[in-house]
Amino acid sequence: MKIKNTIVNFHVIKNEGWMESILIMLKSNFQMIGTSKLLSYYYEFQSFENSCHITIDDGDQSVYTHLFPLIKKYQVPVSIYVSPHAIQTGQNFWFQEIKGYDYKQFLTYYMGLKSQKQTFINEKQVSGILKTLPVDEINAIIASYKKKFNIPDKKRLGMDLKQVQELNKSGLVTIGAHTMHHPILKNETNERVAWEIKDSVTQLSDLLNQEICCFAYPNGIPQLDFGTREINLLKEVGIKLAFSTESKNFDHSFDPLSIPRRGVTKGSKHFVHAKLLLGDYWEILKNVLKPNQEKDFRK
Repeated sequence: MKIKNTIVNFHVIKNEGWMESILIMLKSNFQMIGTSKLLSYYYEFQSFENSCHITIDDGDQSVYTHLFPLIKKYQVPVSIYVSPHAIQTGQNFWFQEIKGYDYKQFLTYYMGLKSQKQTFINEKQVSGILKTLPVDEINAIIASYKKKFNIPDKKRLGMDLKQVQELNKSGLVTIGAHTMHHPILKNETNERVAWEIKDSVTQLSDLLNQEICCFAYPNGIPQLDFGTREINLLKEVGIKLAFSTESKNFDHSFDPLSIPRRGVTKGSKHFVHAKLLLGDYWEILKNVLKPNQEKDFRK
């Protein structure tokens, strides 16, 4: 059974063996395409069926250590979305920094700062609450929490410039921008959003000595995380393809600056295959079977 045109998005590749099994499954079910094909699809009105593009957000080290050898082995084109600030400085994004924290303790601390009360439910609750704030406030809260409980900074989790440049020269990887500090863009001022988007594109272009044509929105839910303001800014800096996290198959009805993707984080190759086959029905099932998702805490 053929699956509709799909973009599959990853973040951290925790296990190389798992990733290899997913790549083999995707290759056996799809024509694997790169960003050049997507550009032709949206700007030259070419059509194709049963095609898949792989994207990876955030630039985690595992992209270099676990994924890069596999895409060379199987000759699979991908696009990877990074922050030029993170790859140059080694500074982790806020959600990388708090990974593994005592989330119940963190929520209690946060509620004390805000003079509020809320019963701890799960990790997604903490992330959801933080995603209602501007990124500078999030980072300030995390810094004060670390100071109070004597928590050291985490080691660098993202790739460095040399690794990103090696990926870029492989012929299999398109490097795209992912803002400077991974804010929820909807929470930021016009000036901050313009800087986060424009500088991420121009600085990345300078680092790689080439034009940047692709972008991935942090978090990426249309209207909740970004909207017309952000799309217009991307047009100003020459971005041709931008990716959301709206979980749908892509077709010509989507704006090329808001292309949907289906996220994959875990599960056997059979589970991932079933998830892609189910398509939109999977999202309905997930909402029924797994309540208290992150977006539920952002209302």
